[in-house]
Amino acid sequence: MRLPGPTDIFCLFDDARQRGPAPARLYRDPVAMIAAYRMDEVQPALDRVGEAREAGLHAAGFISYEAGLALEDRLAPIAARRDGEGAPLLWFGLFEGVRRIPSTSVPGLLPDPAQARVGALRPLIDQPDHRAAFDAVQAYIRAGDIYQVNLTFPCDIPVDGDPMALYAAIRPRAAAGYGGVIRTGDRTILSFSPELFFSQVRGQLTARPMKGTATRDADPQADAAQARWLEEDEKQRAENLMIVDLLRNDLSRVSRPGSVIVPDLFRVETYPTVHQLVSTVRARVLPGLSPVDVLRILFPCGSITGAPKLRAMEIIDAVEPHPRGVYTGAMGWIDPEGDAAFNVAIRTLCVEEGSNVGRLGLGSGIVADSQGSSEWAECLAKGRFLTPA
Repeated sequence: MRLPGPTDIFCLFDDARQRGPAPARLYRDPVAMIAAYRMDEVQPALDRVGEAREAGLHAAGFISYEAGLALEDRLAPIAARRDGEGAPLLWFGLFEGVRRIPSTSVPGLLPDPAQARVGALRPLIDQPDHRAAFDAVQAYIRAGDIYQVNLTFPCDIPVDGDPMALYAAIRPRAAAGYGGVIRTGDRTILSFSPELFFSQVRGQLTARPMKGTATRDADPQADAAQARWLEEDEKQRAENLMIVDLLRNDLSRVSRPGSVIVPDLFRVETYPTVHQLVSTVRARVLPGLSPVDVLRILFPCGSITGAPKLRAMEIIDAVEPHPRGVYTGAMGWIDPEGDAAFNVAIRTLCVEEGSNVGRLGLGSGIVADSQGSSEWAECLAKGRFLTPA
């Protein structure tokens, strides 16, 4: 058994958590590929993904954040303005099968981590520009337009060597539950996402919105205090609850009446560089709705837009000068049987073929009592998984 070579097109979805990881899923040797580069191609491309699933094929790939502009009539003016910005809005490979690999076997299949290097983050905006965007968001909040906006910015990262070796190096540092690699032939996407957008398994929908962050501390007692602060802080809990409510409303659009529940609220999950506040929302899907239908209705995930979602997306367009691309979109797979899972593509690095610079997005949720300097520091803390402590 080996992973695909440096020129192969494939998708790998990988759970690198230490406790109870799910098997990795490897899709290789696609029989066809579906891509959308313009806004008017997004809906037809999703239709073709759905038709391929009904024909018995597996689909695996990604959908970029900006593709969400093509899924809502209200956002059509923004979609028209942002059309044709370059990178694919959507890419899926179609495969005849999937290979499941024990999570513990994945490191042994990857190249030597020493064959790749990553440099320091270079934000494409400076802190004063971030503060100006932050101030604009808070003005919208004070005006009553919005409760929360997820404010993001891109970074360039020098990279060198085999991207799979880079994945091997970062994988244990990120310990992500919803990570993986997609290689399309034009780009390699390395995802170390800790956040599930949604899964659909035998009719049950599960979403795990992640909102609320505390940095780790080298001192065990101080680190435990950070985790307790995150769990108890009213601002962090309110920020998380806003997104839980948004996801509950979104899931209700695709679920049986009365089936939406929140079995787990405000759970602290600990990663090598940060603690995160996570909740779980579950529901039973409406009869007849496929995973493509669910993706089309739910996308993008509310945890990376803000609340209310559509107004947040309008404000994001107004205050963020750079397209997000794959970052804050979703990567995932759909089985012929109708099961599916998609991550929220955060902590996700995109490297164009032949380039020695990767692109990584960073962001945080802005609410009424957020502080600009703290949000900038939180964003940078989220990028620390890329390099050794």
